Amino acid sequence: MERLHKISKVIDVFVFAATTLAIAGVFYEGMTQKWYDFVGILVVCMDYSFMPATIIHLIVDRKEKIVWFHVFSMVIILIAIIMKIAGMAYPAITLVLWYFYIWFLYGLLNIKNIFGK
Repeated sequence: MERLHKISKVIDVFVFAATTLAIAGVFYEGMTQKWYDFVGILVVCMDYSFMPATIIHLIVDRKEKIVWFHVFSMVIILIAIIMKIAGMAYPAITLVLWYFYIWFLYGLLNIKNIFGK
């Protein structure tokens, strides 16, 4: 379990960095009013690192209060997968909220990892 806890700390840094770059990329696209292929790659890195990180945190943080954020994340992931399979479009505001939710959550987890409990 200790090894999984150490892995989660590394993943937290990666998810936070990927989310920061994805948000910056989307912001840059909005500023230039152009589509850049690398921004899509950044968003995919963010999303596909967030999913396993959530599963790992459900295991590692199961006895802590913050586990409820990971449960919420898992529910939202499942809803997004169902919407994708059903062919439903995501409203633009939900994507913005999603990016910032991940950014703030993993920023909080990194602060917790650096400064302790």
